[in-house]
Amino acid sequence: MDKTLKLRAYSDAEKADDSKNKSSKERDLALELDKKTALLEDEKNKSLDLLKTIVHLRESLKQEQAKSADLEAKLTKLASVEENQLARKNAQLEEEKKLSLEYMRTIEQLRESIRQDQAKSAVMVSKFDELEAKTKAVEELEAKVNDLTGVLGMITRIAAAGKVENND
Repeated sequence: MDKTLKLRAYSDAEKADDSKNKSSKERDLALELDKKTALLEDEKNKSLDLLKTIVHLRESLKQEQAKSADLEAKLTKLASVEENQLARKNAQLEEEKKLSLEYMRTIEQLRESIRQDQAKSAVMVSKFDELEAKTKAVEELEAKVNDLTGVLGMITRIAAAGKVENND
């Protein structure tokens, strides 16, 4: 007959040690789980903070983009105004240039006219000097004619007196 022996694989002491080991392992696992839970909670809080920062930065970005678009629109408008002013000033400058050229031509014409008038004036001064010289010559001749007329008158009187004496 076969006899079956029951052998215990673990003794009670081993079971107690084993249950102690299990409970110490469970405690270690529980502590590790608590640590990981705390770390997970900390990471979750950090993630929420980072998410809030991202949302805030997105809002700031939108505001900055709006400001940038506004500034760009103002810059475009300012550039347009400056371009218009530049075109207007260029047109004014062109007009001033035309007027300047016209004035320069007028000045040159007036200078030429002055030169001609000065030349005429010099000719007239020369003619005046000639006329003055001729007038003096005429005056001198008139004076000589008067002198000669007086002498002739004397000669005529002397001749007439000589005739009268010859006739007597």
